[in-house]
Amino acid sequence: MQLDILAFGAHPDDVEIGIGGTLIKHAAMGYKCGIVDLTAGEMGSNGTPEIRRKEALKAAEIMGMEVRDCLGLPDARLKVDEDSLRVVIEVIRKYQPKVVIGPYFKDRHPDHLRASQLVQEAAHLAGLWRYPADGEPHRPPVMAQFFLALDDEPTVIVDISDHYEKKMGALCAHESQFGMSEDTDWKTLVNDPAFMRMIQSRDQYVGAKIQVMYGEGIYLSEPMEQEDLMSLRGRLPKLVMERVKKDVK
Repeated sequence: MQLDILAFGAHPDDVEIGIGGTLIKHAAMGYKCGIVDLTAGEMGSNGTPEIRRKEALKAAEIMGMEVRDCLGLPDARLKVDEDSLRVVIEVIRKYQPKVVIGPYFKDRHPDHLRASQLVQEAAHLAGLWRYPADGEPHRPPVMAQFFLALDDEPTVIVDISDHYEKKMGALCAHESQFGMSEDTDWKTLVNDPAFMRMIQSRDQYVGAKIQVMYGEGIYLSEPMEQEDLMSLRGRLPKLVMERVKKDVK
């Protein structure tokens, strides 16, 4: 199966936090989207790999994803080595995605930093015919990154306002991480009720940059081709841009 968009996260809930709304939106538009979790999140304070896998699959179903794979690389010990590169290259070759999205290269979490480098290198090496990995060589035409911490200005912002309720539903599917119950072993940053409010505030802040309720930022490291300038909204509100288009016609 060829995917239009393939998003990689270090842990089972990373993609939902950073770019869940964007994936939901594109799946609703008919694009084939998938998620790859590099690790099972086995070093997390709460939940087991089995529980987290069930939660990840539930979240993927809510989001309308075609696939959700877990590569089983070591949590808290991610490395950019030949073995790790090979398994990431093979999953890129398997799904032949048009767009690959990985974590941003600046973050406080070491796994997120290494995941960013790992995905970036694998996306390039996957296109080399002589690279020793299974699958038909394929270099994704677009390589992008999503933010888990707002360390930089995004180059693209996606309006996810109409899909925000579903994003929150996908996050809540990770109950062992974001829920607080009698079965919770440890109180953490992410199962504090304030964490969800922080995510919502961040998405509102990003959305406000393009005059919408909720947005998600994407970073592109190189210029992208744009054939039609009128499809660029910039900071103009939607209503104003629609009027501009009508005047042009």
